[in-house]
Amino acid sequence: MFLLSKHWLVSLIIIFSLGFSTLSAAEPAWQQALPTPTKPSLSRLAGYQQDLFQYFLSRSLQGKGKQAFQKVSQRVANNITWRNRKGNNAYLAAYERSYPFIKKVDLQQMPAIILLIPYLESQWQGTRGDPSGDYGYWQMVPEVVDELRTLDHAPSGIKKSSANTIRSKASLSTQAAQLHLRRYYFYFAKVAHHSETDAWLLTMTAYNWGAGNVKRLLADLEAKGIKANYSNFYQALYKKQRANPADISLRAAVEYVPSLWHIAQMLDDTY
Repeated sequence: MFLLSKHWLVSLIIIFSLGFSTLSAAEPAWQQALPTPTKPSLSRLAGYQQDLFQYFLSRSLQGKGKQAFQKVSQRVANNITWRNRKGNNAYLAAYERSYPFIKKVDLQQMPAIILLIPYLESQWQGTRGDPSGDYGYWQMVPEVVDELRTLDHAPSGIKKSSANTIRSKASLSTQAAQLHLRRYYFYFAKVAHHSETDAWLLTMTAYNWGAGNVKRLLADLEAKGIKANYSNFYQALYKKQRANPADISLRAAVEYVPSLWHIAQMLDDTY
């Protein structure tokens, strides 16, 4: 399971959560380059997510970071594409189950690749997991959801519903996850001044590994005089995981974005 440290509250992120309830009104560069399909279908959405993910990776990976990412991608491929004796794949089934919802979801200027996260986390199962820990579509813990409920800009449905209800309902859990992801993105893009593509890839990693861990590794790079971009971050994460092969959290972190990428590719290949 991809869990562990993503669930600890990060105090510095919380500081920036108030007053920044929406992303910039300016249309993001990735949205200008790849506009959202006007007539969605299983095929169009799968193709769009794959193209968008490729856009992000092509702009954020180079050199050793790209090589490390490719190695991990090869390592996780079988985990994502595995089929049972009936020929069924959990992530393909999750995509089909989710489609009636995701084709209508308001992404609020967030890239559609974030919708791959609940496929990896829960295989789009609203009651997956333990209500006292990781639970629901997006596998959030109650402490995070309860904190999100206190935000002034949280939707009324989030404020009025219990943590269990929020996590087990597709609409509410997605709104909660968007609040959570938006705060991470605000920090990486607007405070730390990473590029759009770097900021979103760091945000997705932080969803799994925790923003504090991501920020500390970026700070380590800067302390060594290494440019703190996503590619160098990923290379450092890869080296750290190889040096600590028994660390489950590090393994989950280094495999997280490559696993999402494989899901995107498989959906595109299938549909």
